[in-house]
Amino acid sequence: MNTGEKNNFEDTDGVITQKGKQNQFRHKLIAFLKNNKAATVLSILLIIAVVWFTIKLRYNERIFNNEKEQLVNQYEFTIDSLQIKHLKFATEVFSWSVRSELLRNNAENLNQLLSVFVKESGADLVQIVNSEDKMVLLSSDKKFEGASYAGLLNFELNDTAILEEEGVVKIITPVMGFNNKIGILIVEIRKD
Repeated sequence: MNTGEKNNFEDTDGVITQKGKQNQFRHKLIAFLKNNKAATVLSILLIIAVVWFTIKLRYNERIFNNEKEQLVNQYEFTIDSLQIKHLKFATEVFSWSVRSELLRNNAENLNQLLSVFVKESGADLVQIVNSEDKMVLLSSDKKFEGASYAGLLNFELNDTAILEEEGVVKIITPVMGFNNKIGILIVEIRKD
């Protein structure tokens, strides 16, 4: 370049304009890229790889979170069903004790059995209902005792049944006497 000639990027007063700065930067960048072809290709490949792996990572995180949520739901369902199954078995065994105490008319012992059963089983409410007049004979919550059973219940039930309604699981077990049904044992547990 001639010292007497004006630079293409300078105006008539010798000041570099904004457009001139942009053109100058562009020419330098193009010259750098032409001189360093390998570095340019590697830089482009690096950018593509970073973008690719970022997208793949987000996709894998989304899949992982969906699978994790499904596993947690499946686990909670399994735990709930196992808890209900074990409580059903415990209720059936407990009904044998209730039967023997009802046949002996031993209300004091029944109250103690109810208290221990509620503490050990994790049940929220245990009631013994007379199947003939539908009155609550004994309850772990004393406000129900002596009142008519308020819930819907099939009093002709002959086998243990499990009812689920509004977040409450009821295990209903008939208590059989020698020749007839002498009561119904109802165990309630709330689902979380």
